[in-house]
Amino acid sequence: NKRKMEEIDAASAVKVKRGFQKTSDLIVLGLPWKTTEQDLKDYFTTFGEVIMVQVKRDAKTGNSKGFGFVRFTDYETQTKVIAQRHMIDGRWCDCKLPNSKACPDEPMRSRKIFVGRCTEDMTTDELRQYFMQYGEVTDVFIPKPFRAFAFVTFADDQVAQALCGEDLIIKGISVHISNAEPKHNNS
Repeated sequence: NKRKMEEIDAASAVKVKRGFQKTSDLIVLGLPWKTTEQDLKDYFTTFGEVIMVQVKRDAKTGNSKGFGFVRFTDYETQTKVIAQRHMIDGRWCDCKLPNSKACPDEPMRSRKIFVGRCTEDMTTDELRQYFMQYGEVTDVFIPKPFRAFAFVTFADDQVAQALCGEDLIIKGISVHISNAEPKHNNS
């Protein structure tokens, strides 16, 4: 079926000549818990044609994790959307390219989170099990002697960033997640 392939190649070659750039899935951070995929679609369709929207949900509870993804047909639309903040269901949200490490002005975002208010009976295995629902966990560290906090490192910095600022319930205890990176030490 060689001719078919050549037609497809010709079609894609035409697009390349026009300076056509492929759009990417954009991560939408800071979504309100109540925002649904339909809400996201309704909101983003005002900018341009939307190919895909997804709200990331907890596998067990079905609750939103507070972030999602959107993809547009046009690269111009994507650029426009990244350039501004978005008020979605009463909260300011940010749209970013997931691999924004490519932007030189953006610091390498941390994949490590600080888990505060831990209790002494939480083990590294339990923390690993718990945080695996959000994404691949590469490391869990609980300082000894016990100091009521732990560090969890994810394979993906997006996951770590999306969890920052959240309060999560682990073994019935409310723990607070924040960025593990030290603020630029001005001491």
